[in-house]
Amino acid sequence: MLKTLQKYLIKELFRTFLPAFVCFELLMLLGFSIQLLHKGLDAPSLVHIIPYLSVYALPHALPSSLLTATVMTYGRLSADNEITAIKIAGVHLYKIVVPIIVTGILFSLITLYLNAELLPKSYFEVRKFQEKAVKQVLAKHFITAKKKINVYPYQVYISNIEHGIYKNIAVFEYAEEFIVNIILAEEGEIDINAEKDLAVLTLRRGEFIKPSGEGDASAPKMGSFEEATFDIPFKQRIRNTSLQYATLTNIISQKGEVDGQLKDAKEFFKDIEKTLDETTEQISLVNNKKKDAERIYETAKAEIEIASKNISKQEKIIKRTNIDIENFGKYMQIAQNNLHKILETGGSSNVKAHETIKKNDLEQIGKEDAQKRVSLIKKTINREKMRIKNAKRKLKIAKRLIKSETDRIEIAKKSIEESRPVLEKLEMEYVILDERIESANKQKLSRELSLNIHKRLSPSFSCIAFILIGIPIGIMSKSNNLLVSLGISFVLILFFYYPLVALGLILTEESMYPIIPSLWGANIFNLIVSGVLFRRILNT
Repeated sequence: MLKTLQKYLIKELFRTFLPAFVCFELLMLLGFSIQLLHKGLDAPSLVHIIPYLSVYALPHALPSSLLTATVMTYGRLSADNEITAIKIAGVHLYKIVVPIIVTGILFSLITLYLNAELLPKSYFEVRKFQEKAVKQVLAKHFITAKKKINVYPYQVYISNIEHGIYKNIAVFEYAEEFIVNIILAEEGEIDINAEKDLAVLTLRRGEFIKPSGEGDASAPKMGSFEEATFDIPFKQRIRNTSLQYATLTNIISQKGEVDGQLKDAKEFFKDIEKTLDETTEQISLVNNKKKDAERIYETAKAEIEIASKNISKQEKIIKRTNIDIENFGKYMQIAQNNLHKILETGGSSNVKAHETIKKNDLEQIGKEDAQKRVSLIKKTINREKMRIKNAKRKLKIAKRLIKSETDRIEIAKKSIEESRPVLEKLEMEYVILDERIESANKQKLSRELSLNIHKRLSPSFSCIAFILIGIPIGIMSKSNNLLVSLGISFVLILFFYYPLVALGLILTEESMYPIIPSLWGANIFNLIVSGVLFRRILNT
């Protein structure tokens, strides 16, 4: 008898579940389609991705359908007084609850499979479709994408760059995984606005080949344009899309590897994003200090190199000048000896007298060319004296330059000695900060992996949570009307469940709230309410 009753309950559940499932699946599919059309996706592309949207809708439609079917089934039993009859027959209430709970567990496992394995594959297929569409657009307009810039929700493809001007540009705008807008232009520029943390993309001589769907009457919906400008904010959340295509088992495996690497972590950060921002700023300051110290170090090395070359040059000058002075002295000595011999023939025995000899004295010697020879010798002697004087001055300058360059080398060596420990200290600081960045990124990745794991798990087990809250609500409602059951389901889902789910996602993605209470809060709320309601119906 009990087995017959349980089979009857399961049959009643599925009799309501199937039409409810079709209803919710169509509603979800319609909602996704309208959303994408509003964002700019065209009808042909929408038709192509309808199968993928149907898969996306399944994890949402199953729990909602189960809740409606559960409320309807137990509401009809209560309305027809069948529950009262079951109690009078001595069958405890839990015996007519267990088979439905087991069914909820089975549906939770089915939903878990959808979230863990099927949806990632579907996301990947959509991604392949989008990449194929991108290649077709680029090929059709003869754009060879040599450079690609990813700034979510935009992808910018650039053919080449000439004198700072981007040529043959294609801009793809995405909504979730789907392309909703494509802009092509012959050329353009990207200006960085550091104050507003955005890039200003200016395009010229282009066309919109898909509607923008933004509802702005001042912006062209489609067609060509001479110049268009739009902003790309830098501080949008960068999504780790690779995790979207990974199965749950792969994510769990990655989580194990990352956690293994974090076992030896020196510190764990409460606010990872704040830590990354602060550490990045510190690294920037350290890099600036390093650049200054390296500039001083390299300048000092260059000074030493230049000074050493100058010293070597001056030493060569000194060596050559000493040789010149020696040679000039020899030339002057030879000239003086020659003069001495000429004057000796004139009867003078002293050099000083020779140097002051007068013209009439030379005439007395009786040589016509003596005056010219003496004059030439005197010029030679004076020239050599001047050359020796200049050489000595050059020698003095060279020695002074050597002294100056030696002092310059000493100053440069001192700068090197002072900058070397500063560089070593800054390098140590950089290593520490870099290790902190690496550790923070690993902790961030670990959190993202945990977030993705619980994002797959918590919606899956909403099936059992909805069944547990649907049983007492159905019994208390005492209604066998499908519209009443749908109304109750909509109220629970739209006003309680999804707001809590959305709040949990915001708390975990935009801040550092704990993942489990945030993402499982909606299910926990259902379990608490179901426990209170079960206690109430069991006491009546």
